[in-house]
Amino acid sequence: MREKITVDDLRQNNLAGYTELILKRFPRRTGASKSYTVGAAKVSPAIYLDSDEIPCYYLIQLGGGYIEGEYYENQIKLLKDSHSILTTQAPNKVYKSENDIPSKQYTKIELEENSNLEFINDSVILYKDAVYEQKTEIFLEENSTLIYSDGITAGWSPDGKLFQYTSAKMKTDIYLQGEPIYLDNLKIVPQNYDVQSFGVLEGYKNFGTMLVISSKVDKELVKKIKELTKNLNLDVKFGISLLEKNGFVVRILGNLTQDIQKVIGTIHNFIRDEFFQLESLDLRKY
Repeated sequence: MREKITVDDLRQNNLAGYTELILKRFPRRTGASKSYTVGAAKVSPAIYLDSDEIPCYYLIQLGGGYIEGEYYENQIKLLKDSHSILTTQAPNKVYKSENDIPSKQYTKIELEENSNLEFINDSVILYKDAVYEQKTEIFLEENSTLIYSDGITAGWSPDGKLFQYTSAKMKTDIYLQGEPIYLDNLKIVPQNYDVQSFGVLEGYKNFGTMLVISSKVDKELVKKIKELTKNLNLDVKFGISLLEKNGFVVRILGNLTQDIQKVIGTIHNFIRDEFFQLESLDLRKY
């Protein structure tokens, strides 16, 4: 975690918004032992959706979107035995870069022993000529559980054409007890190739990723998920792969963000029941 950040620090580092959230297990429920924001970033009060022990927090960007050169940082830590749901208020919009200077977001997540985090991100929407870089680092300790998803859309342009942004980089690194177990580096440069071609998005417009990391993950669990999802009547293509250790990843291609979110939601709710004996979660965004 950073030392206390001031508005002057924001200006000097082009840091448009900073969020620091530390969650702790209190006698009756998980709650925030620290919730600190500076600049165009806020954290909602705790909302209890399905359990009076598990809080949900919305990460809110107040600026309406990322402009050229802006940098946002999130520092999130779950202390031992805590359990929380995090989500974004809306998709991150990234506006044009006239000088090829990227808008950036960095997120660091730490999960202490026996903590559980369900983190559902809305997709990133890149406007015409946008340049965007996102880096996420996640550190898990023994017996912690992570459910995480994010994605990227075909973007937005005034003439309605797809993939008019300049470039997008999304890097996600996950470590279990200091050992790297998932290193992913997605880079899309639409002007260099046909993004919808075979081997890239294969005719689809949008892309989503879901990750589940837990010692409870095994081949039998993935088999159950494949059986659960094989008859979903959605215009999507997706695959589920075991990681070498303690996890699996789901890659989803689709034309509608809502369809991608339905796949993620179906798997998420199955995991909630299987791991935590919790009811289905409905964030009511779609």
